[in-house]
Amino acid sequence: MKKRLFVATMVSLPSEEISFIKREIISLGIEGKWVEENNLHFTYRFLGDVSVLFIPQIEREFKEKISLIEKRKVELKGIGVFPDVKTARVLWVGVEGDLTDIKSAVDELLEPFGFEKERRVFKPHVTLMRIKKLRHRTKFSYFLSKMREKKFLSMEVKQVSLIESVLTSKGPLYKPLKVVDLR
Repeated sequence: MKKRLFVATMVSLPSEEISFIKREIISLGIEGKWVEENNLHFTYRFLGDVSVLFIPQIEREFKEKISLIEKRKVELKGIGVFPDVKTARVLWVGVEGDLTDIKSAVDELLEPFGFEKERRVFKPHVTLMRIKKLRHRTKFSYFLSKMREKKFLSMEVKQVSLIESVLTSKGPLYKPLKVVDLR
């Protein structure tokens, strides 16, 4: 048996900020699936399907390595898209702050379980929406440029979680398997 896992920090964006973004996006005729407010997070590593036999060992290593890392402040700032405005599929809020030691610790603790270090550049972000239909690219591009420096929230990263993602017809359900406090 396997569980679909990822490592992340959960985020609570102010409801008024989310409402503002939703109003703007809807006014631009953009359609898609919004991430539920209680599921907002930034991901350090997506593991995919992991055998339940490895999970207790991963949890032990996770607690041991992550608990040594210090808390830090980050800022949720700016709105962007992946991969680009022309073919936007994901709408996100950026995460600014130094999270490289957390990312490195996660990658290192997973290596003995067969997870190679990721080669792509780590760009922490909070996914807000999976875009299905994009209209008015010029207006959307202008909106993104206006929002590039918008500050949404300053927060302290206090915890990192190993989370199970259970896919349902209504969207994913996230179940924290191990939540580790930073020191």
